[in-house]
Amino acid sequence: MSPSSLNHPAVSRRHLFALLGAGAGIAAMRPGAAIAAPTVDRSVKVGAALYELAVNTASNLVHVAAVGGRGANAAKIIGLDLRTLETRAILELGEDAAFGMASNNRRGLLLATGTRNGAFKIIDARTSTLRAKLTHGENAHLREVVADEARDRAFATSFGGRGRPSAIWVVDTAGDRITNVISEGIEGGITGLSFDAANDRLFVTALTTNEVVEVSLTRNAGVRRFASGGEGSINIAFDPASGRLFCANQRSGTVTVLNATSGEVIKSIETGAGALGVTLSADGGICTVANRGAGTVSVIETRGLTVVANLATGTHPNTVSIDPRSGLAYVSNKARMPPRPPRPAPGAAGQPAAAPPPPDPNGDTVSIIRL
Repeated sequence: MSPSSLNHPAVSRRHLFALLGAGAGIAAMRPGAAIAAPTVDRSVKVGAALYELAVNTASNLVHVAAVGGRGANAAKIIGLDLRTLETRAILELGEDAAFGMASNNRRGLLLATGTRNGAFKIIDARTSTLRAKLTHGENAHLREVVADEARDRAFATSFGGRGRPSAIWVVDTAGDRITNVISEGIEGGITGLSFDAANDRLFVTALTTNEVVEVSLTRNAGVRRFASGGEGSINIAFDPASGRLFCANQRSGTVTVLNATSGEVIKSIETGAGALGVTLSADGGICTVANRGAGTVSVIETRGLTVVANLATGTHPNTVSIDPRSGLAYVSNKARMPPRPPRPAPGAAGQPAAAPPPPDPNGDTVSIIRL
């Protein structure tokens, strides 16, 4: 992979498909050549118990959250080279694990959610140092995070449950403080979210009711909800150019495409078991879906709403992050969970130690996809 291939601006797929038609092949820039179909360029073993990742253009790395082995208290955020996936930076977190990840590229920040301890982390991506750790109340089940770079804000979902309502945290990432917690009108186990900057609103997924909720950031409340068209609605992406929502439905193994204005389901697209992470390219022309159960990443051409590739990347694909400069996609693949050791039978003594789990060569890897 040449350095120039990563620094050259990505070709607008939306423009190419518009010129050639949804069913046609994509022509390359020079006559007679064709752009190759999406392929997995490489996969590299990274850390233990990987969750989300995010490309940061200020650090020029892809940063992945590694929770560490069970009970090891060895969580990290690992910065990887965009070309080779070699480790370039490590932020040690100990027992304070990060799960959700996003970037504010303008400020050179990483934004991370601590699902176990309810802490929101602001990290200097260039130096891999923790700048701030923010909490609100107790036992918030933080999950997804997105950045509003222009206004130095971030938004994080808190799932709720066990007597706690679902909530959305609004964070001032310049002042390192939580400015608001939205809970009105967002019932239903809020998980994923996407930001519509032009209309200052969020679209969030309600996992337990299989709905999409529109949240007004002016009114600090959910103002509208509509059916997602699938089961287990977990994550969502909004394309401002088309006004469409792409909702990953984990139990259905589908992505539903919805009209953000009417809530109408435009199409339901089968991707694979456990559809989880959903990501749009910078131009909105490509949608990628990490199918946790299937072990694949689906590549969807958004003009024709067709799957152009299902790529095997690793055991449990979790999240895809696309570099807006190169158009390359990076995938975190979690390993199989090791079995818990058996409990000794009542009155038994001297039980032999459980055998260690077999290695998972395709788990806890990061993959590069050439889209």
